[in-house]
This record gives sequence, structure tokens and C-alpha cells, in this order.
Amino acid sequence: MKHANIQKHSHGFTYIELIIIIIILGILGGAAFTRILNNLDPIKVRAAIEQITSDIEQTKALSMARHDTITIAFNSSNDSYSIYEGPTGNQTLYSDYPGSVNGVISFDRSEYSGVDITNANFNGSANLSFDPWGSTIAGGTVTLNSNNTITIQTVTGHWSISTP
Repeated sequence: MKHANIQKHSHGFTYIELIIIIIILGILGGAAFTRILNNLDPIKVRAAIEQITSDIEQTKALSMARHDTITIAFNSSNDSYSIYEGPTGNQTLYSDYPGSVNGVISFDRSEYSGVDITNANFNGSANLSFDPWGSTIAGGTVTLNSNNTITIQTVTGHWSISTP
């Protein structure tokens, strides 16, 4: 009787090899995820700038359409701002302003986390007001994260951005 020499060949990976590969992929994925998260901050600041400048244009248009004074009141301690309607001393919160929660646009939301309203100064006030003709009562600046500045011109309300 002939005996066949049967050799056993392994055509796969052992469990230890699979675990090592999974650990390596986990380490690489964690490093990539951390790098992606660190690069989101400039995108969030840019989105916040777009939000503020869009609201500047919107409030300017609202002041002319309603023939009333519309004010953006910046609150740097809460990293938020609110929209008010009416002349100084007789203002009411515009509670259903688009994109706001009860009239407040806050940068504490997740899409803006890490964005800080460092300063808002309009001739000594934190309020940017548009009169019924769409002109700014006082120009000034809004600074985000200490080095991104939106400058709003007196009278015209035109804005410009300076970033590092």
C-alpha cells in the first residue's frame, strides 16, 4: 500500500496577524482623525465670518425694507449676537430672525465650536446699527479668534475681511 505524502499548506492569516493589522490600522486612523480635527478650526472661523457678513447684509436690507433701525448687538462674553428692531431706547428683539434661536445667533453651536468673538467695537459700542436708509450709524470692527477682523465702513456699511 502506498502512502501519500500530504503536506498541509496554510493559505490565510493567523489570528495574531489579523489583530496586529487591526491595531496598526487603528493607530493610523486615530492619527488621521486628529489631524483632520485640528484642520477644522480655520474652516469654522471662515464659516463664522460668512455668517456674520451675511447677517450684516441682511440687516442692512431689512432696515431699508421696514424703514426702521435694525441693530446687531454683539456679545463677546457669550460668543453670540442678537438682532434688534427699532430705534435706540425702543428696541425689540427680532426673535424669529432666520438662523437664530429666539433671536440669538450663537457660536457655541457645534459647527462653530472654537470660534471666539474676541471684540466688537463700533465707536465705543458693541452694536452695529443700520438706519431706515440702510446707512450705518457708526462703523467699526468685529474680531474673531484675536486675528480675523471684519471691518464695517461708516455710512455705506461695506465690509472687508482681514485674516492672517
